[in-house]
Amino acid sequence: MKITRRQLRSLIKEEIVRESRYFGMSVPQVLAFFDTFSDNTWIFFDTETMGFKPHEQQLTEIGAVAVNPRGWTGDPEILGQFNEKITLQPDTVEQLRQDKALSPEERAARGRSLTSPEILSMTRYGESGGTYKDEQEVLDGFLAFVDSFPNPVLVAQNASFDMKYISVRSGGRLGRYPVIDTMRIMQLFLIPALRAMRDDDGDEEAGELLSKMKRRGGYSASMGVVSGAYGVSTDEWHNALADVKMLMALFQHVIDSLRKGSGANIRSGQEYAIKQITRRNRR
Repeated sequence: MKITRRQLRSLIKEEIVRESRYFGMSVPQVLAFFDTFSDNTWIFFDTETMGFKPHEQQLTEIGAVAVNPRGWTGDPEILGQFNEKITLQPDTVEQLRQDKALSPEERAARGRSLTSPEILSMTRYGESGGTYKDEQEVLDGFLAFVDSFPNPVLVAQNASFDMKYISVRSGGRLGRYPVIDTMRIMQLFLIPALRAMRDDDGDEEAGELLSKMKRRGGYSASMGVVSGAYGVSTDEWHNALADVKMLMALFQHVIDSLRKGSGANIRSGQEYAIKQITRRNRR
């Protein structure tokens, strides 16, 4: 059963409500929030897709790692791993054919939009060989993987995108689990804390990190940018399982920085971040 657009809007509203709990939290409060999941299985996951329209464009890969974080005081205990690539569907193959036939002028007219061959190249689809499965078979496997662990909490970068895609492509079969969006954590807590540490406390390390996150007059919460700032390898970025492992390594750094900046006054930085997020959501 395909999920309807009305159901999708409802899911998006639910995701906004979940994210809103972060608004107004202090650094100690968000750290305490993470502690409430000390008895949960943390499942870091990532999807690769053919675009941004889950009703029209398929998934190409799902990667996930289940961990016991051990309070984020050292290396987490790896409990399981999921990594599956998905066979290209006939409409995707046809889109590939059409995009390969585009003239240079037609490509230029698309602006910044990636063609389907460029998307597959970016995500390294087909490079590693291996087995490729039907999309629903992979979704069934992923949902079973999540359900196989006690008290799962899902963790992803820009989680609303991945949650929406899996919900739509699975026909709404994704269960209701707690969700932690690492992008929102970085936007609403990490970057404001680093700014306060730099400006109020003269913390040189915070200043160096921010200088590496600087993009177009602001600070980027992109996983690749923040990973690079912390020295986490981005060599395999945009490969689902590699992205998951990169996010896990990055999250430990984020937790460490938040603990160091637990006394930072993030109010003004968070208010600015909330305005930016609200502006983007209205587009």
